[in-house]
Amino acid sequence: MELEFDKAGQKLTVLSFGAGQDSTAILVRIIHDERFRKNYVVGQLIVIFADTKNEHQHTYAYVDYIELLCKFYEILFFKVNPSEYATGKWKGGLLGFYEKNKSVGSKAFPKTCTDNLKIKPIYKFLEEYIHEKFQTQSYGRKKAFYEYFYKYGQIRVLIGIAAGEEKRASDEPTGIKWFDKCVEKVYPLIEQKMDREACQYVIKNEGYIVPMPSNCILCPFMSYQELIYLYRYENEFYNEWVKLEKQKIDNNLHKGDKNLGVWGTRKLLPEILEIAMDKFGHWDKERLVEYKMSHGHCVQSKY
Repeated sequence: MELEFDKAGQKLTVLSFGAGQDSTAILVRIIHDERFRKNYVVGQLIVIFADTKNEHQHTYAYVDYIELLCKFYEILFFKVNPSEYATGKWKGGLLGFYEKNKSVGSKAFPKTCTDNLKIKPIYKFLEEYIHEKFQTQSYGRKKAFYEYFYKYGQIRVLIGIAAGEEKRASDEPTGIKWFDKCVEKVYPLIEQKMDREACQYVIKNEGYIVPMPSNCILCPFMSYQELIYLYRYENEFYNEWVKLEKQKIDNNLHKGDKNLGVWGTRKLLPEILEIAMDKFGHWDKERLVEYKMSHGHCVQSKY
C-alpha cells in the first residue's frame, strides 16, 4: 500500500527508530494520520534502526514486525549493524566492547554507548545512503552531508522523545559543525504533547501491538525493579553482567575509590540486587512487567 510521499523528490526525512513506544507512535501516526504526516514528513521518508547487539529478544521481534509494516506501506526500513557502521572496538556491539576493553557501563559514566552504537552508526549509514541516493560527488568526512545541504537544505530527523521527557531533547547547537548545519532535529511527540500513555493509546488504537520500551539488556540506567526482572527471568544476562563488572573492577584496582561498579558506586551488582530485593522483592512477574511497559531508562541521553 502506497502512502503520499514525494519519493522522487530531493528532500529527505529520517525517523530514528528505537523499536520502543515513542518512535513506534511517530511511525503509526505518519501512516494513519494524514495531517501529522504532512506536518512532519518532507519528501522521502526512511526509517533507521541501529542495533547495539544487546537488545532484548522482544525488541528484535518487534523490529521484524515493523519492518514488515514498512514494507506493506512502501516505506524504506534499514537495520544498521555495528560491524559495518560503528568504529574501533564498538564494531562488536555493546558486549564485544565490554569484553575487549575489560570495562562495563556505569551510572557514573557518560552514555558513550548511545553515541557510539546508535547516533554515530546512524549518521555514518545516512551519509552512505545520501551519497548513493542523491549521487553526491563527495563522500566521507561528512562531505556528502554538506553537498546535500547546499543543494537541497537540511535533512529532517524525527526523534522519539515523549512529552514529559523534554530534558532529553536538545535544541542547543551541538558544536559539531556539519551536524548543526546539515541536520534539522524534530521532536514530534513533544510538539504534539504526547506522553508515553498517549503513545501507547495511538499504537493500540490503530490495531498494532504495543512494544515494550527498548533498552539494552545490560543498561546501567535501569531501575531496581528492572534489575529484579533481569535476575529472575533473564538470569544468564544478569550473571554475564556480574562477570563483566568483576572483570572491570579487577582491571582497575589501581584507581582505588574511583573504581566504581555498574550502579555508579563501590557497591557491586550482587549488593545492589539485595537492596532492590528489600524494596521490591515482593513484586510478582505481572507487576514487574507492568512497570517495565511504562518505564524506559535511557533518560540520561540527550539527542
